[in-house]
Amino acid sequence: MSIDHIAINTFDFPKTVSFYDAILSTLGYRKILIIEGNKAVGFGKRFPSFWIHPTHISNEEGSRIGTHIAFVANSRKQVDDFYRIALKNGAKDNGPPGVRPQYHRFYYAAFVIDADGNNIEAVNHFDWRLFIGWKMIISTSLLIFISLAIKKFF
Repeated sequence: MSIDHIAINTFDFPKTVSFYDAILSTLGYRKILIIEGNKAVGFGKRFPSFWIHPTHISNEEGSRIGTHIAFVANSRKQVDDFYRIALKNGAKDNGPPGVRPQYHRFYYAAFVIDADGNNIEAVNHFDWRLFIGWKMIISTSLLIFISLAIKKFF
């Protein structure tokens, strides 16, 4: 099992971001992504692996204090299976499987809330199985065309 990223919630968002910015810089981490409107800040070395979100206390259904953990999925099918099985086993929907372009164009994830209020995610950053087909067709066609051209002219 690999964890892709983890997020914490905080009551004092600016202070917490400042604190982690200072201490994580000693380890080579920096702010990689800031979600507009101070919705979240992601720290990392090459991609965000540690996130901070502001917490708002309310009685709304979607309000929660729990932690966010994202597990690595090797394919989009695994993300879909994760979501389906989680709901079947009592989790609440927090975002069905789909592309999340606000992170990057290949980010495919699903989110559920477990019984304790934690936001659990399965994420696949790039499923090569979806893209290998067209590349193979183009490269094979190109090779066939070149070999036929060589035979004809030489």
